[in-house]
Amino acid sequence: MTGYLTGGLLAAMLVFQPGAATFAQTAKTPAKEAPKQIRLNGCISRDTATPAQFNFLDNDSGGKYRLTGKGLKKFVGQRVEIVAGPPGKGVTFKTGLLPSPNIAAQAGAIDTATAAVANLPGGAADANIVNTLPELRVIGLRGVEGACQ
Repeated sequence: MTGYLTGGLLAAMLVFQPGAATFAQTAKTPAKEAPKQIRLNGCISRDTATPAQFNFLDNDSGGKYRLTGKGLKKFVGQRVEIVAGPPGKGVTFKTGLLPSPNIAAQAGAIDTATAAVANLPGGAADANIVNTLPELRVIGLRGVEGACQ
C-alpha cells in the first residue's frame, strides 16, 4: 500500500515539475523605465527663508521649484535652461513636534478635535514647513540670453 502512495507522489511530482518550469520561463519581469527628464527655461534665485537653497521660476508656466544639484550658485540671478530629473531616492525625515509645538505642549488639555484640525493640511502643522515647493534634481545647466524679471 505504501508503494502505491510513494509511486503516486513521485508521478505527481514529475507531472507538475515541467509545468512549473515553463511557468517560470514565461513569467516576465517588467522592464525598468528610464527616468524622465524635463527641460525648463527660467531664472534661478536664492530662497529667502533658507539662503543655502535655490529656487527656480519657470518662464513658460510660471511654476516655482526648489532645485538640488551642483554648480547652482554661480547662476543665481541669471536666465538658464535646466535639464532636470526627479529628486533622488534618498530617505527624508520630517522632524519636530507635530502637529505643532503649541498643540503638542498642551497635550491632553485641549479638545481632540482642535488637535485634529491643527494636523490637517494648511493647519498649524504646516507652519513648521519652511519650503513646500516641488523639488527638481538638476542634471544639466546652461546659461541662455535674456534677463530675469
